[in-house]
Amino acid sequence: MMFRKTSFTSCLVFALLAGPGLTSAAPVAQFVETVDTDFQRIRVAGATGVDMAGAKDAAAAEALIFAAKQLTGSDAEKSAIDAKRGNIARWTDLARTGRVLKTLFVDDKPSIDVLIDVNVKDLRRKLESERILIKQSDLAEAVGAPQILVVPEGYSPQKGIAPAQQFIVDRIASFLTQKRFDMVDANALKNVGDLTKAVEAIDGVITDPIGEVASVVGADIYFTFTAGVTATVKAAASVKAYEATTGRLLATGTGESRQYPPGYAEVSAISEAVSDAMPKVFEDVSGYWHEDAVKGRKYLFSITGDFGERRKQKDLKKALDAAGEVKLSVKTALKFAGTIRSKKSADDVEDVLEDALKDAGFSNPKLVMSSRAMFVFRAQ
Repeated sequence: MMFRKTSFTSCLVFALLAGPGLTSAAPVAQFVETVDTDFQRIRVAGATGVDMAGAKDAAAAEALIFAAKQLTGSDAEKSAIDAKRGNIARWTDLARTGRVLKTLFVDDKPSIDVLIDVNVKDLRRKLESERILIKQSDLAEAVGAPQILVVPEGYSPQKGIAPAQQFIVDRIASFLTQKRFDMVDANALKNVGDLTKAVEAIDGVITDPIGEVASVVGADIYFTFTAGVTATVKAAASVKAYEATTGRLLATGTGESRQYPPGYAEVSAISEAVSDAMPKVFEDVSGYWHEDAVKGRKYLFSITGDFGERRKQKDLKKALDAAGEVKLSVKTALKFAGTIRSKKSADDVEDVLEDALKDAGFSNPKLVMSSRAMFVFRAQ
């Protein structure tokens, strides 16, 4: 496919001077595929200009706005992008205009459907330098970069990850690390016995088996995936992201590769399909991360002990409420468990839990195990 770099010429002039006879709707942009680590391909339909060059410029501007919004899940940042729409539309050195798919004429003005490749890597840098998006490094400093576990759908430590699945894990991890997310390696979980004991400690707190593993190893979010390929070498992939502490589905995305002749490398087709699925998933997960930056991170806690006295339960809940937003998932005479949302660090939250137990009348609470996202105590 041949591309040219666009120049911002007549699209803004046309927007201001268009005659009353022009009735075409606003252009519509749609994600097509990830081209490589830098570029994403966007299809823009209904881009109109006073001439063909103006129509292509209008399409490039719409593709830039669309791609910019896909880089964040924050509603505030999306609004900031809209507010700076005119400025962003001028960054046409970040857009390459490709094949025109359809051309119509409205009052002798061309209206086109066209493919635009946007350099999303440089686009993010530009948006951050213009303070339209918060720098990923600044957001990470404020709340900590989320820890991500990536595993196949149906994963268990006992089964492990097959080599073909590891290839997909690595592809997803590569995408996320470019976005400043930190990864937890499932292959590092060598001691299955210790992991099983840790999972037993939070039995009943989390109902999802992969969520249990993710919390034990300190992941905030876990990704699962499925992928397959046909005999004609066309791959499809599905990627989902979940909140580790609750198992809540945060994002889901599907992707497809182009169709290739028999004999084409299947792993390459699968990589293409996975890359197709990731931008939408990242956009939604980014929104979750921005929410954490405002409200605080969620930590899982599980406390076993004698909670037969109603007073101890009330005192412990009161002490925890003073530290953050608490949601209980288990409250019995033998276990007190749930999540606490706090802007404090993991070490500080651990201290808060210990102090809360002491305030509730447990003189010698014992920390059984802890991770970056989970704390297990025995109340004595």
